Amino acid sequence: MSSEVPAKRRERIAQYVQDAGAARTEDLAERFEVSVMTIHRDLDALVAEGWLEKTRGGARSAGLRLHERNVMLRLRQQVAQKRALARAALTHLEPGITLALDDSTTTVGLLPYLGNLQPLTLITNFLPTITAVSADPDIDLIGLGGHYDRSLDSFDGPAVVDQLRLLSADVVVMSVASIHNQWLLHPTAETARRKRAFIECGAKRILLADSTKFAHRASHKLGEIGLFDVVIVDDSVAQEHIDFIRERDVTVEVAEVRPEDVTTGSDLVTHFDSHR
Repeated sequence: MSSEVPAKRRERIAQYVQDAGAARTEDLAERFEVSVMTIHRDLDALVAEGWLEKTRGGARSAGLRLHERNVMLRLRQQVAQKRALARAALTHLEPGITLALDDSTTTVGLLPYLGNLQPLTLITNFLPTITAVSADPDIDLIGLGGHYDRSLDSFDGPAVVDQLRLLSADVVVMSVASIHNQWLLHPTAETARRKRAFIECGAKRILLADSTKFAHRASHKLGEIGLFDVVIVDDSVAQEHIDFIRERDVTVEVAEVRPEDVTTGSDLVTHFDSHR
């Protein structure tokens, strides 16, 4: 039987099921050289964390809607890519601006660098970002209030949309759940409306998108890719997607994921957790 550490095995199980789409319990037990009972415990843990959905006789990859509701899960995915995207976005920012950041975990990559942009006015609905900058006297914080969603760790609802309609930012930096052809998509209508309001409050609009954003579809349109001035992607995004966006007269920049992004990417999680 396998002597692998459970946490590492569960990470491999989650990746295997996500790649395959679904898997049977018995097959997983054989593949990972553990008992069926151990696989059941592993699957229960992965379901609780939002990685997978349990089915009769096995498990399948979590739907995009469920995935988007789990902020801690999203934070721990593509951390190296998020670090690279944030570094590229910084070249478009300068001290003294009014910056809007939504509650995309991709924007967490910018938190360690906000000190370089002081004095800064920051608009956000993301509670970890609010908490992280609240003690900094050189950041003028505009925290968007509304219904607090614990699974997103952010504020949502009509009140947030109404506030965004009265605000103006020099730059908005954000991400979306899915990009399919020219459409920006999200699993829920309420979040699609909020993200559209974020886009419209920015004079310059920057979209951060790692390669996973092109791998799924969602049900609600929040607008076309042409709403953004700049789309920054990581170097794993297929050239066909880059060409498609550029054909819509949108500037596309490719952020290189460096070795140090992989080895130090967990800093984002640590930075996030320290301000919860």
